[in-house]
Amino acid sequence: MKVKIDPSRCVGCGICAETLPRLFVMGPFHARVRHSTLTPPEELLVAQIAEDCPSGALQFEEEEVPSLAGRSAGNGYDEPDHDEQVG
Repeated sequence: MKVKIDPSRCVGCGICAETLPRLFVMGPFHARVRHSTLTPPEELLVAQIAEDCPSGALQFEEEEVPSLAGRSAGNGYDEPDHDEQVG
């Protein structure tokens, strides 16, 4: 999960930067995100910070996971063609 701050909504209260300074820093007018990718424990804390944010400036987005649809998982070995002789 990633977090973003909407600068047009942020009022610069500093709740996010005070609570989690590793992820958020205060700029001159609004907070900025230092690291957008969250660890699982940070996801819970940021969810609470988002609830406490008076302007609702924190936004979450799911990270895209590459799809394996249509790809063969394989076993890591080249399999011989059935028409070839092995030996």
